[in-house]
Amino acid sequence: MPQNADGLNLKQHFVAFLDLLGFTEMVEADLRGAHQNNLAKLFRCHQSAGVVFRDDVNCSIIQFSDSIVISMPYSAEKFEWFVSRVADYQRLLLDEHLLCRGGIAVNKHFSNGSFTFSAGLIEAYKVESRIARYPRVVVSPDVLDLIFPDRTDIPKHLVKEDDGLFFVDYIGLTKRRKPVLLTRTLGAVVSNLSLNTSPSVREKGLWLASYSDSVLATNLSSPRFTQAGRAAPRRAP
Repeated sequence: MPQNADGLNLKQHFVAFLDLLGFTEMVEADLRGAHQNNLAKLFRCHQSAGVVFRDDVNCSIIQFSDSIVISMPYSAEKFEWFVSRVADYQRLLLDEHLLCRGGIAVNKHFSNGSFTFSAGLIEAYKVESRIARYPRVVVSPDVLDLIFPDRTDIPKHLVKEDDGLFFVDYIGLTKRRKPVLLTRTLGAVVSNLSLNTSPSVREKGLWLASYSDSVLATNLSSPRFTQAGRAAPRRAP
């Protein structure tokens, strides 16, 4: 294993890079308002993350601004554990009406909490920024090739989308935890995104609605097309 004169070395790690969606708007809202509600929500999630990842002392989570980095030494046997904990963290955010998108990679990584040097982080960031697109955490195809080379026995922790990518099933994995809250929160988040004037934001709302409908059998997706002069059909309650 490559090692420098100071005894520092790079080791294979799982690395998840998460990007909080709408972070700029959250900061601006707290600056304008009398109360820092978004700061409080994010800090609650950050504190709760310590509970989510406490099962393995080698797993670390670092947050800076809208970026969250989760890492742990690589072991193929720990893949499902790592993915399930990422899902738990996504659910923490969702319960606060917050969404993220991200990527999971495996590569050499070093971090001591205040200093990070990581090829794994670079690869996870590329997955997040180039292909994740929606509020989902996509597992790099390279990771799947490494652990599931023939694409068999891929765990139920992942969902395959029609674009061929696999992402962490954070709704499915946590659906038995406070199910009423989950359904109510998804409805509120989808409604809020759908009313946004930004096409890219509305697109994320449509994706989340379809994902929820598929996993929870909700009815959040609105009709995509409506003829001019004709009222849109009502959705079933």
